[in-house]
Amino acid sequence: MPDSAPAPAEFERRVLAGLNDPYPVYRAYLRAGALHPVPPPGPARRREWLVLGHEEAVVVLAGRGFGRETRPPGGAGSADDEAPGPVPPGYPRLAALLEDWLTFMDPPRHTRVRSVVAGCLARRMRTGVRARLRENVQGVVERLAKEPEFDLVEEYAAALPVLAVLDVLGVPEADQEWLRGQVARLRPAASAAAARRDLRGTGLAIAERAAGALTEYFRTALARRRREPRRDLLTLLLAAPWEEDLAGGPAGEDLLVATCVHLLSAGHETAAAALAKSALLLLRDPELLTGLRARREMTAAAADEFIRFDPPVQAVCRWAQQDEDLAGHRIARGEKVTVVLGAANRDPAAFTEPDSLRFDRDGHRHLGFGMGGHYCLGAALARAVLETGIDGLLDLLPGLSPPAGPLPYRDDLACHGPLSLPVTRVV
Repeated sequence: MPDSAPAPAEFERRVLAGLNDPYPVYRAYLRAGALHPVPPPGPARRREWLVLGHEEAVVVLAGRGFGRETRPPGGAGSADDEAPGPVPPGYPRLAALLEDWLTFMDPPRHTRVRSVVAGCLARRMRTGVRARLRENVQGVVERLAKEPEFDLVEEYAAALPVLAVLDVLGVPEADQEWLRGQVARLRPAASAAAARRDLRGTGLAIAERAAGALTEYFRTALARRRREPRRDLLTLLLAAPWEEDLAGGPAGEDLLVATCVHLLSAGHETAAAALAKSALLLLRDPELLTGLRARREMTAAAADEFIRFDPPVQAVCRWAQQDEDLAGHRIARGEKVTVVLGAANRDPAAFTEPDSLRFDRDGHRHLGFGMGGHYCLGAALARAVLETGIDGLLDLLPGLSPPAGPLPYRDDLACHGPLSLPVTRVV
């Protein structure tokens, strides 16, 4: 790496200092190399790695040499020896909930659980989900068209995905505000746990209470569905062919509850961030908005390109399950690898004119939904929300003006997007 290259240890600080546009930082690091070693964060910790190149990201995400397990088989330990799980002792309900999320699983358990849940989701998506989405979008657009000013994040981008997820799960729409509030309390600790970062300061006590509340909520919802089956995901999960040691056994209720909470959290928050970013791109480029309005058949391609251009999930973490050679470096078993999806999606080695929006790209090459065994489980639902949501934006955005200054952003690369987007009607 050349002497003038930016210091890998400074990466996170520099990105967090420019959350509303981290891409100049990504470009500087990517020019210096696709893979960067990061000095250990403490004397008892292992070296870590940053992956920014598209080809290298694919290897980490799709290969069997990297996974979510921080203590690979045959190893004495890992950089996280002091943490027996994603959550420290003293927070039992949070620990029980997160440890049954697919995010924290590796094969073979991950494969078995995912195959059942994916089958249930696919069946649910065939029961008129898109039609109800379009109805929801039309209703929200008609309501907001009468407002002189409103927050596009709160009133549109965040509202539509949660309605879609609640519809798919089969829980009352009237509970959406309460559920959104509980998920918001859970999110900081869940994001830190996914990266195996120190959870102190992430509101563990608040997350513990939220985990308990959500657990009881979905236990009650599942009990209701046992008595009153319907055409929803809760019913499908209960009726699924679970194996005895998974949700088919006496402890299976915990896995079903965790799956519901995970789908609620991941399903609406990332889609909301993606829709907010799409709205911002269209508002800031009137020609782009006009062109897409004239060619609505390009909405699906636009949704994929917006995800590539500015993904809601900017980075994910894996751990080497064995010694691996990558881009001329040896990554030792147990070392943490952070894959910067936002950088990989703009790698000029993989995409022509990566910093430009082009709707003629192959939408399946980007890594906005991940890759491999942990490819986004709800990608079909997310695409449906984005495509219908963007179509609604084409009717809603003309005549609206965004704020002139910078917007506040989440300080979370696992769910990156504007916290608010106030707009004013000018015509």
